[in-house]
Amino acid sequence: MLSTLLARCGTALAVWVVTVCVLAVPLLVLGRWAPALAALVLLAGAVAGVLLARRVPVAVVPAPAAGLILAVAVAAGLWAGATHAEHTVLRRDAGTYALFGQHLGTAHQARVEVSVADLGGPAALALPGVGVGSPGFYEQGSGKGTYVVPQFLVATPVWLSVGWWLGGWTGLLLVPAVALAAAVLAFGSLAVRVVGGWWGLLATAALVVCQPVLHAGRSTYSEPFALLVGCAGASLLVAACARPDGWDDDPTRARRLALLAGLLLGGVALVRVDALRETALLLPAAALLATRGRAERAVAGRLVAGLALSTAAAAAAAVLLSRPYLASISGSLLPLGGLAVVLALFAAAVVLLGRRGVRLPARLRLALPWVLPGGVGLVGLLVATRPLWQTVRQSATDPGSRVVAALQARQGLPVDGGRTYAEHSVQWVPWWVGLPVLLLAYAAAIGAARRVGRAWADDDQLPAWTTLAIAAIGSTVLTLYRPGITPDHPWADRRLVPVVLPTVLLLAVAAARWLCAAVAERWPVRVARPLAVVVLSAAVLLPAVLATLPLAGQRTEHGEVAAVADACDAFGPGDTAILVDSRAANEWTQVLRGVCDVPTVVVASTTAVPADVSTVVAVSQAVVAAGRRPVVVAAGSPDALTRLGAAPSQVVRLGTIEDQRLLTRRPSGDAPLAVDLWLARAT
Repeated sequence: MLSTLLARCGTALAVWVVTVCVLAVPLLVLGRWAPALAALVLLAGAVAGVLLARRVPVAVVPAPAAGLILAVAVAAGLWAGATHAEHTVLRRDAGTYALFGQHLGTAHQARVEVSVADLGGPAALALPGVGVGSPGFYEQGSGKGTYVVPQFLVATPVWLSVGWWLGGWTGLLLVPAVALAAAVLAFGSLAVRVVGGWWGLLATAALVVCQPVLHAGRSTYSEPFALLVGCAGASLLVAACARPDGWDDDPTRARRLALLAGLLLGGVALVRVDALRETALLLPAAALLATRGRAERAVAGRLVAGLALSTAAAAAAAVLLSRPYLASISGSLLPLGGLAVVLALFAAAVVLLGRRGVRLPARLRLALPWVLPGGVGLVGLLVATRPLWQTVRQSATDPGSRVVAALQARQGLPVDGGRTYAEHSVQWVPWWVGLPVLLLAYAAAIGAARRVGRAWADDDQLPAWTTLAIAAIGSTVLTLYRPGITPDHPWADRRLVPVVLPTVLLLAVAAARWLCAAVAERWPVRVARPLAVVVLSAAVLLPAVLATLPLAGQRTEHGEVAAVADACDAFGPGDTAILVDSRAANEWTQVLRGVCDVPTVVVASTTAVPADVSTVVAVSQAVVAAGRRPVVVAAGSPDALTRLGAAPSQVVRLGTIEDQRLLTRRPSGDAPLAVDLWLARAT
């Protein structure tokens, strides 16, 4: 019973997540994502999840190990939920996701409508420096047709909106913790298929105590959903490849599993755009599988079909609902698309040559047991030694460069805002899991390459994890090579959550399992193996525990929900908010417009250049002419209001904490955060 729950619950939940996201897209386009219709979608997704999960084969796992993995998953969700953040005043991506989810729950569509007339009309918006956009919310259109499109893909906000309906802000903010529990369950299912029951428990526990994983589950990020869907698909892929000739009672089961695995693995792109990387890497891996025989070719074909279908659905959703976001990341998206095309062409060439009977030359095939591990080892060394021979920079005009420069100055580092610190990304991993785990994973990757090379050379059946390992290890290398994120920590460490940490931990535990077997064989005494198990388990778990312990009870942005309520209470019917300093514009625009339902307009300003007084006066006069009351708003200090001749009144005064924002060190604490808001009636 426990083994069945472990094998199938993760799949059922992942299918539920993907199905709901796909069905929500047309409703969002039509502006019909409301509780009544959403309930039908949720029910349909749940039924699909249960029916499809019933076909998943159950791995043989000791009942105590399966029960403990289930307990670990529940504990992870409870831990993340008890320490959940309240990032509702927008400062980073978690705030964008939270406000996007709240918007879907109240407006029932992705597009944020703007009441241009209440802002003073098109003439007011046409003034220099006047707009309605803010970080995470893109201004689109013009004149009376002005509107706003939220950043990011809609999958995570769709589920956050469900939390909003169930429990307001509390329900919304707890959704990531629930998703994390489901993701840990899916990872546990994958782990027991790859390394066995008890070792799978070790890998699962190690994942849960990693701070980046806990951090993602505490805040409204997309990573818990990506981890859930990706691990569930990976588990199905390993199951499909375990016996590609099928089962005696159902010879088509492997093909069905491969199709479902492809649908889930490609479906991760509904949650995060860079999942296209894993999809692209799976194409040559599937092509290599297809050359191994007729049964393998059928499995590979179903896998690619599933990938194609779900990737197409994800692309359609992104184009329909997140087009400005795609444009903003085109610098990363286009190279990723190019990589996908190249790998797809390579995969097609491999399959075509294989069908024509072309094989590797005998000499090269016999050398694979040495060439493949050598290549893996060399790539690992090159990526790990990048700080010795490379300094990665981005354009100095990129907005992130200003953020990095400010952080460097604050932390006493040489100011060079163009640096991305990507060359140090390998160091981020042992910060949280320890150097022994990284070295074990490195050795296991080399060993896995040798095992695959030997099976290929001997024309034996490939290990069931081969296809997954090619994509997972490849994606890990590419992610570490180009993290593509502002490099302050623990913010940047969430890049490790969907693929890097699961891959590293599974490899490390696989190496530990092999070492224990080798010790038992080399020293056949009763205490040798238990002692090796204890030592290696401690090496896997203790570094992560010690790194996470200082942050285990951290709860960031606590009090912001109440602060937002206070801000909303300060406005009355007929008020229009005019934001006149940079903090108000960055942090409060969507809060006031979306949560407080106050028409909101921004007059451009920076910390160095205040809002133009004549522009503020012109907007205020236009608002009055429209029959409304202008209210000027500042969040950095009351000075922006006093210089306008207004009498500021502080309506929000909150002292809370946020994550540290360190560039070159592992975070071990928090940073104070002041959240303030001043209002004044414009005169």
